Amino acid sequence: MKNVEVLIVVDVENALAQGLSSNLYMIDSNKYVGSYREGTNELTTCCKNGQIIKWRVVGVSPDSSVSIEKFSGTATNDYIIMPKKKDDSGEEYWEARVEANGRNHNPQYNLFLNMNGKILSFDPFLNIEDN
Repeated sequence: MKNVEVLIVVDVENALAQGLSSNLYMIDSNKYVGSYREGTNELTTCCKNGQIIKWRVVGVSPDSSVSIEKFSGTATNDYIIMPKKKDDSGEEYWEARVEANGRNHNPQYNLFLNMNGKILSFDPFLNIEDN
């Protein structure tokens, strides 16, 4: 089972001035095979029990400072995903194994971003299929 890679791209300057909703773009490595609402802050990532999801964030401008601060929400409260920060050769990302095990198969999660010292959050979704 391949990992699902989630990329979050943020226009940091405008997000700080206007909010995240129209200044954050999410895509994942599922392409056309299931995930939907790509290019928005409401991405629904399709995945399977046992699959690994990896999240990483970048700014549109290379001068922007943006990082993932933490996760919360239904998916973490119900222990469906428990993301942990990783660092491979200076590349920071967060990783979690999907473990729905009969629980909520469409959980929402909150993702908190640190942009130039200010924390903002948004709440995408998972769509979990049984194996």
